[in-house]
Amino acid sequence: MAVQGVMDALKNANLEEIGVSFSLADLLRDLKIDGNRVYIKLFSPSEKYHQYLKEKAEKVLKPLGAEEVQVEFTSEPPKQQQPPQPPPTAQQNPFENRRRIPGVKKVIAVASGKGGVGKSTVAVNLAAALKKKGYTVGYLDADMYGPSGPTMLGAKDKQVMATPDNKLIPPEAHGIKIISIGLMLPSEDTPIIWRGPVLFKALSQFLFDINWGDDMDFLIIDLPPGTGDVQITLGQTAEIDGAVIVTTPQDVALIDVKKGIQMFNEVQIPVLGIVENMSYFVCPDNGKKYEIFGRSKTEEVAKEYSTEVLGKVPIEPKVAEFSDLGVPIVLAKEDSQSAQAFMEIADRLIKKLSEQ
Repeated sequence: MAVQGVMDALKNANLEEIGVSFSLADLLRDLKIDGNRVYIKLFSPSEKYHQYLKEKAEKVLKPLGAEEVQVEFTSEPPKQQQPPQPPPTAQQNPFENRRRIPGVKKVIAVASGKGGVGKSTVAVNLAAALKKKGYTVGYLDADMYGPSGPTMLGAKDKQVMATPDNKLIPPEAHGIKIISIGLMLPSEDTPIIWRGPVLFKALSQFLFDINWGDDMDFLIIDLPPGTGDVQITLGQTAEIDGAVIVTTPQDVALIDVKKGIQMFNEVQIPVLGIVENMSYFVCPDNGKKYEIFGRSKTEEVAKEYSTEVLGKVPIEPKVAEFSDLGVPIVLAKEDSQSAQAFMEIADRLIKKLSEQ
């Protein structure tokens, strides 16, 4: 059963029969699904309605296929009813509690100021390039609402296992360990409809409850586009060795690059450089280059913000073709201009990180 289906059923289960304007979802404190068995914990300060709530839960969940519905009650008040914490004082550092991701030597965040610039393509191929150079590599798909990593790495049918101490074991694709919410959904077209607290809990688990093994050389984190909550949460909770910002040559994309650089400066994550994707078009018939987006201004932006251009990746039809097949261009066609560009970007990143 899908988590979203269970949540929708609980949201639609109103409790007007006992004179309250809540639904079962409003009382929900915990939810676990194991095959056809569902466990839920509900807030209820009195035993008076326990039997009613239990029967209500069974009534709405069994039509979904739940063979067993286990209901537990808690009298602990909802966390949101607790008094808000005072804001940090001037002496407090919001980044002082950042932790290293267990088992990982170097963590690189791949970001973009806006969508549609090929950020995930860069992230996946960067991971593949580092793997090809002999390093142990992991790929963390932090784009919870639009996970594309499993498709690009050909991992859609991979299974996520767990250790006895509830650490997730990432499967491998092309020798790269991968974790993505896309591996845990019942189907590709299942949407993620999460509010902030659930999103942050899942992100925290992806950061600190994954068994990456011992001494992984690089972990590539594929961030969602923009400068939102995920980026801020990442910067305040995990130690990131550097960020790579992906853009295209257009001015509208470069405007968002500036915002991205300033955002990473705010959360104290060093910007390693900019990757210009779709930099030029390579004609498959004659191999000629065409700057279809006009003259690039990426170098000017990099200089203005005291960073550098790590590389320029062309538009090659084979990149999209092999991505749909689940094979990064770096591994599928190593003699292509795109593959060579990604390998050079990996070299520059390794050098930048060694200088830190």
